[in-house]
Amino acid sequence: MHEGSLLGAIAREMPTGVVVLDSDGRILYANPSFLKSFFENGDVEEVVGRDLGTLISDAALLSAVDGFLKGNGGDRPSAGEIEVNEKNRCFKIRMVPAEDGDCFALMLFLQDITEEKMVEAIKKDFVANVSHELRTPLASIKGYSETLLDGGMDDKDTLRDFLKVIDKHATRMSRLIEDLLVLSRLESNQMPMVSEPIDISEVVRSITDGFRKQARDRGIELSMRIEDDVAGVLADRVRIEQVMVNLLDNAIKYTPSGGKVDVIVTADDGCVRVDVKDTGIGIPAPDIPRIFERFYRVDKARSRDLGGTGLGLAIVKHIIQGLNGKVWVESSLSEGSTFSFTLKSAAERV
Repeated sequence: MHEGSLLGAIAREMPTGVVVLDSDGRILYANPSFLKSFFENGDVEEVVGRDLGTLISDAALLSAVDGFLKGNGGDRPSAGEIEVNEKNRCFKIRMVPAEDGDCFALMLFLQDITEEKMVEAIKKDFVANVSHELRTPLASIKGYSETLLDGGMDDKDTLRDFLKVIDKHATRMSRLIEDLLVLSRLESNQMPMVSEPIDISEVVRSITDGFRKQARDRGIELSMRIEDDVAGVLADRVRIEQVMVNLLDNAIKYTPSGGKVDVIVTADDGCVRVDVKDTGIGIPAPDIPRIFERFYRVDKARSRDLGGTGLGLAIVKHIIQGLNGKVWVESSLSEGSTFSFTLKSAAERV
């Protein structure tokens, strides 16, 4: 095979975008990956001869390219790299000049690193959130224990009150660490989930009954309605119990005294649908798309006061999606929320 044909075939199949410029900054060649990112639905013939600036607007990149093009001989850099944000994507671009006598060309290799940047940002946010969530209870535990060590133990009433506070914050830390471990195992697929027929009606009834005292103590009416024709579902019983616990716990916590929480189980087009509906404080519309993100809270102070870790709904989402189900929320501020999920009916299994 001719060397030029071989190189052309390699460039066409590369996932990295490749564009070659002449000494005036006009495009001599662009591979499919470049066209997909910067000239969708176009072909190479349409971009050949065009100035790079008509496709990419990043000023830093165009300035760097101009530095290569205007350099003379040894004044030109041998290569260079730059990161740019273009068309809502992030690219690492390597610029390599190619000279053969009086002929000059500049090759640009564009690697899409958007996903890497997103993962990096998520990791940074995760570390910051965990540090923040642990710092508050640790500070309280340290402060109260130091007070006791400095003589506070002499007063039995004070000792009892301080120990209650220490126990409360230690419990919160324990819950946070447990939820972190569960979420980590779910996200890394290290928590195997068994997809087998289970009686979803029995699971929902059992978990709901377990919350009746909590609801009664808070002055909340807890009701349950299960359709007679609801079939079993394909799911992991332990994980569905965890989903119901998280959803019911949230509904009761965020519903004021005198309110109501309804649990409804219905058949829904080859699936079983479970709704947990409350008359609580609701969720502002801008917050709804982010409500299943880890550590995302609408009211951070209130959530911490109620003992929330900010991870419950993220765990719910990963469990339901891991069982090939769907989960969503509908809510209006000050009117309440309905968290819903569907799972495939066991009767639908082939």
